[in-house]
Amino acid sequence: MVVKQPVNASAEDHDCRKTSKKIRATFEHPYRFVQSGLSNVFLVGIDYYVCEECGKQSADIPALNDLMMKIARVVVSQEARLDGNEIRFLRKRLRKKAIDFGKIIGVTAEQISRWENDGNPPSESADKLIRVFFCLLSGDAYLSEKVNSQIDAWLETLPGVERSMKFNAELRDHQWDAEAVPA
Repeated sequence: MVVKQPVNASAEDHDCRKTSKKIRATFEHPYRFVQSGLSNVFLVGIDYYVCEECGKQSADIPALNDLMMKIARVVVSQEARLDGNEIRFLRKRLRKKAIDFGKIIGVTAEQISRWENDGNPPSESADKLIRVFFCLLSGDAYLSEKVNSQIDAWLETLPGVERSMKFNAELRDHQWDAEAVPA
């Protein structure tokens, strides 16, 4: 897959393929992958090309879908709150319009827009909800297992009834009475 990245391109007519220099991205000189939608993604171990006339860049990026999912895993696993670009990245990875994503999260499309444009960051609970829904809807088995195990661990910490209990409900005088009983 070739990804093109304009860098101060001029309108001159020329063939960038003839005037491009091939560069290998290294840890010392990584390739900044702005097409991900995130400004802080850098790739190593790929070839990219820089046109010596106009500065346009293009890159050979194999297994692009795998790369984008690995980036998403890092985004949802980070401890820091999601920023607007990260929320937009996750929404686009799910291929959801803001209105549809908002319905899933329980907010309006306008609220999604405010989050994505850093006008009003999501609350801590909304941030967690975005991550959980991404993990469950992404189709990534690793993320789905990760979120399910976290939910199981959280359920184990809840006070009250043991998980091996069953619940009986009885109707008495037009009112229900419910209790937990050993399974």
